[in-house]
Amino acid sequence: MKRMKYVKGFGIQSPSAFAFANDVINDHRKYGEYDLLQKGGKQVGAVTEKKARLMFRLSRFHKADAVWFYSQAIGCYEEYIQKGWETTLIKELKAPFSDLKDGAEARNIYYISVENDYEKTYEALRKVVNTNSFLVVDNIYRNAETRAFWQQIVADERVSFSFDLYYLGIAFFDKRPKQNYIINF
Repeated sequence: MKRMKYVKGFGIQSPSAFAFANDVINDHRKYGEYDLLQKGGKQVGAVTEKKARLMFRLSRFHKADAVWFYSQAIGCYEEYIQKGWETTLIKELKAPFSDLKDGAEARNIYYISVENDYEKTYEALRKVVNTNSFLVVDNIYRNAETRAFWQQIVADERVSFSFDLYYLGIAFFDKRPKQNYIINF
């Protein structure tokens, strides 16, 4: 009930942040790809399906070169991401993160699930993330540690916009004024 006042991006003053909230996060259109992907026979929970559909819309919106996962959830989201933008590569982040390169023009989405060594993963990503990329953090309200980790990301001087969707958070690293928005997803 606390999150009810954060429906549909009310209170977002930035035109670009409001457009992102409406056109990507709160886009409730029924895409034909959703039906195709559901026919695959995979049974997932409602929250996982909601996140997968968001990953479809993020991929479609961003037209990413690659989506880098530090998670066990790659298989669940891969089809949705590929349907969103067919040329997007799906890659897995693994320590020591030597395959991450500082690509000034790369359009990447980085997805961190708050599992083993997620803080080290974020520190490695901070060195390579650029203004054309953004970060998705899963399960930001799982426990006090993950909430503190999300607040650390929001407070990072490189993060401009961040969106708290309760189930996950999205952080942008571009040059806009710093804002954190809470949206009832």
